[in-house]
Amino acid sequence: MSAIGLIVAIALPVALILFGLVMAGRRQQAQQAQRLQARAVKQGADDLLEALEFLILVDNFKEVQLAVLERVEQLYVVYQEALPKKDNNSSAQELFDAAPYRRKIDEGKGNRRVLKSDREIRFARRQFGRILKALNVMARKKLISEAAMMEYRRYLRLTLLEKEVDTYTAQGDVAAGRGDVITATNYYKAAKKILIEFDLQYPEKNQRIRDLTQRTASLYNGGEKKEGSLAQALSKEIKDEHDPFGIPTNPNASEKRKF
Repeated sequence: MSAIGLIVAIALPVALILFGLVMAGRRQQAQQAQRLQARAVKQGADDLLEALEFLILVDNFKEVQLAVLERVEQLYVVYQEALPKKDNNSSAQELFDAAPYRRKIDEGKGNRRVLKSDREIRFARRQFGRILKALNVMARKKLISEAAMMEYRRYLRLTLLEKEVDTYTAQGDVAAGRGDVITATNYYKAAKKILIEFDLQYPEKNQRIRDLTQRTASLYNGGEKKEGSLAQALSKEIKDEHDPFGIPTNPNASEKRKF
């Protein structure tokens, strides 16, 4: 064998091996990119599901809840399809079962008027924000109509507003009941500020602002200290470690919120 033939005989297998390694590396990179993309979709589905769980607990507007549940189901399907084939060894049904959520939505027991604390108010804002963002995406993808999206958004924003105002009012009533005028005043001011800065008009807004003004004035003129149904509702929320769904009322609890 000539020298050239020997070189070719040695170089060709080496070149083929190197080419195979390059192609394998590219496949691995592509698969890793697929995994990262799929992971982002799944995280979005998990976050939206957590928001839906919270919404089911505090409210009972079934129409919007079912729409969000359908979006959650869709996201888990997209996650399954985004995975590399060798990683996709389970069905979307095995990954997420919507049936328990539909049962809870049909029961419609989410009737919490007040939230447990300032911390839970912040938690509620985050969860409602996730749902509002999801509704915008759903409208862009034609999963819901623009009119439905606007209706749902208005309802959710008003619902969150009412719960925030009622919670701060209840906290003010509790403070007033124990004679803590400064704390009560601050809570009433916080509730009034939310109402004043809210950019949607609704019939009860001005009356609620007047009521808070009267409550504040009564603290300084010897009027009756408020501790009515809102304060009782707040007391009940604080005492209950778990809500009727078996979920911890502390949004930062380490226990996983599941149905």
